[in-house]
Amino acid sequence: MEKLLKIKVCVWRHCRLKTLCQGGVSLVFLHFLIKFEQIKQNGALHYIDIPVEPHFVPLGITDLESLPSDGINRIPHIIHQTWRDEEIPGKFSKWIQTWIQNHPGWTYYLWTDESARQLIKDRHPGLLGVFDGYTEGIRRADALRYVILYEFGGIYADMDLESLKTATPITKKYACFLPQEPYEHPILDGNFEHLVMNAIMGCKSKHPFMKRLIERLSAYQHMWNVLDSTGPHFVTSVYKDFKRDHSYADTHENGVYLAPAEYFFPTIDPAKYFHFHSKCSNWIELTDIQKRACKTLKVLGMKRKPLPFSFTNHHWEHTYIDFRISLKRPFNIHNLVPHAKIYSVESKGIKSDY
Repeated sequence: MEKLLKIKVCVWRHCRLKTLCQGGVSLVFLHFLIKFEQIKQNGALHYIDIPVEPHFVPLGITDLESLPSDGINRIPHIIHQTWRDEEIPGKFSKWIQTWIQNHPGWTYYLWTDESARQLIKDRHPGLLGVFDGYTEGIRRADALRYVILYEFGGIYADMDLESLKTATPITKKYACFLPQEPYEHPILDGNFEHLVMNAIMGCKSKHPFMKRLIERLSAYQHMWNVLDSTGPHFVTSVYKDFKRDHSYADTHENGVYLAPAEYFFPTIDPAKYFHFHSKCSNWIELTDIQKRACKTLKVLGMKRKPLPFSFTNHHWEHTYIDFRISLKRPFNIHNLVPHAKIYSVESKGIKSDY
């Protein structure tokens, strides 16, 4: 009886200890969750001791460059977007609509998985093995946008990009333009400046930079990280090589213009708020450019709005790693864009179903 009582006491103590441990872990988790939500909500660095000089100039620009209002269109007035099929998640409808509203008279192409593979089979059969070998859809989507712009020209835009104004002026000045992520992103993530983004790109057809991107895909296909194999890091690497090999002016027919972040990516990715807050808290360990980035974040804040001259606003949906269930029903692209064109398997060209 006494032995049984001792066993019961031990079990009770063990359960109590286990409960206390679980409770402690839960409290720690809750603490960091609340802290993360607080940072996510305001994105502020007010409580971090970051020395900002009175005459400190934040990273970035405050005015739009001079852009033509008339003249020839150096980049075709075509909007390209991609999705698995013609049934698009409902959350994208409002942003797709902004492109149609701000670009009347422009042609709209939707590229599906089927039409994308057919295009590569027809125009770049040597790339098909690489394309089919990608294990993730985002890698195929990345590769596809380079092929599309090389073959047809125009502007490619991810579906979580909202058009704020017409892109016509920039298509009249440049033959090819690329965006870059908010300045603080690469500086605080990797201690380097100017990360080229591929969520929106505009080029004339047959541009040598797009050709080089396509030619380099096979050499980078072994990269484990999608950012390195087909995404922004890949594009940045090829861009730097291209600029080193050629001294074209930005406005040259073969030139490539790297637009200020404020043009297309005026806001900080909310997913980075907590990381940046933590990074800037370790002030003594930062490099000089990282300190400038943290000062910029403290002055301008992390939660920002597009500027009056911003062409687009990126909503940072991260669809390639997004497992959230959308409450909005999907829609057929033709219900929103009646004249949407899709690459035809039969005719091996661009067709309109309407």
